This record gives sequence, C-alpha cells and structure tokens, in this order.
Amino acid sequence: MNKKLMDLATGVLAALALAALPAMASAGEFAADCENGAATCTGTVAGGKTELKNDKGEGISCASVGGKATVTNGSATGAVELTFKTCKENITGFGFSCNNTGVAGEIKTGSIITHYIWIHHDKTTPGIKITLPGFGTGTGGVTFNCAGFAKKTVTGTLIEHLPFPNCGTFQASHSAEFTETSTGVQKYMQVTTTGEKTDLISNNDAGGAYTTTSQIGSGVVTWTGTKVRLTC
Repeated sequence: MNKKLMDLATGVLAALALAALPAMASAGEFAADCENGAATCTGTVAGGKTELKNDKGEGISCASVGGKATVTNGSATGAVELTFKTCKENITGFGFSCNNTGVAGEIKTGSIITHYIWIHHDKTTPGIKITLPGFGTGTGGVTFNCAGFAKKTVTGTLIEHLPFPNCGTFQASHSAEFTETSTGVQKYMQVTTTGEKTDLISNNDAGGAYTTTSQIGSGVVTWTGTKVRLTC
C-alpha cells in the first residue's frame, strides 16, 4: 500500500483571511481598512474542492473548506483558521479518509498568519502570503493521518492571487485562488517577483524529507458587520 499520501493542510482559502501590517506596511505589502473603523474586522471563509499534491503527484483532496478570517484595520496583517471537509487521499486507489480531529475527513489548520502583498514588482498583481504555524523553526505545520496508516505534515508558505480585489473601494467580500505551474509547483513563490523564493512543503509519515507541494483551489471571505477596502 503506498503510504506517500500527499499533503493538504492549510491554506487554500486561507488566503482569504485578509491581512495587514500595522500602519506602515513593509515593502511589497499593502493595507486593508475596515469601513466602520473597528480595530479588527472578521469574516467567514467558504470554498469548494481543494487539492494538494507534491512533485510526484501524490496528493489529497477535500470536497470543501470553511473557516474564519480576521484583518487588522489599517494594516497588512491578518489571520485565518480553516476546516477542510471530506478529505481523502488519492494515491492508493481506495480513497482513504484523512483527518486530524478524530472526525472522518476533517482537517483543521489552527491559526495561520496572512499578509497582503504585491506578487509582481510593478504592483499589478495583488495577493496574500500565507505562513503556516512553525514555519522556519523545523517544527509546527499542519499534521494529519489517513486511515491511521500514514501521517503527513505540511508547512512553509504559499501565495494566493486576488483576482478581483476592487482596490480602493469597500467590498462585502473578496475572493482568492491558488494554482500551480507544474505538478507540485506553485505558480507564485515570490513577493514582488524578487528575492528568495518561498514554498509550501510536505513530508511523509511526519519524519521523511520535505518536498515541494502545490495547492489548487479557490474561495471567498465574506465580511460580517462591515465592509473591507484593500489599498492596493
């Protein structure tokens, strides 16, 4: 039985979790504003099928994702917590269920930090950079089991594209999407297309070597109680 299941874990919508950095955003970042002036705005995340796979094509897919997002008024930093539903591995041919909560097919990410960023240096492509828990420390990430026989850990970062940011206007919702350029390779891996590349990575049985991983999916964050304006 092939134990090299793929990764899932995090992200996908996460992207939606609008972000922000305190009043002065770092280079390559832009802020978000809450229409009602509240210190923090919150929203709900919803999306359909999400797929993660490594560069060998080993993967896991989930039928849907939900959760909550927050954004700090006037900054570029936020957070998102996601719950993936009906998650199954697609390597063995049996579609074994994957989870980390004790509920079949359910995977939770915990809190994930997000930042609004420019994907290209000419500031034509806004996005969200998502950083999984424990990234850069050698620990943390999101770990789950499939059918009790294989454990998987996903960590690192991923960048999500905002296809309809409606920059400069208050919006009730924002959408985001992830894609890849080849099997297991994310389409976007740099802020402003410069500097060191970032990557989403996963391993097998929570101890094997990490390998590059991509996430494919999309989702929408719907703001509750107020609208949000992206200053991109």
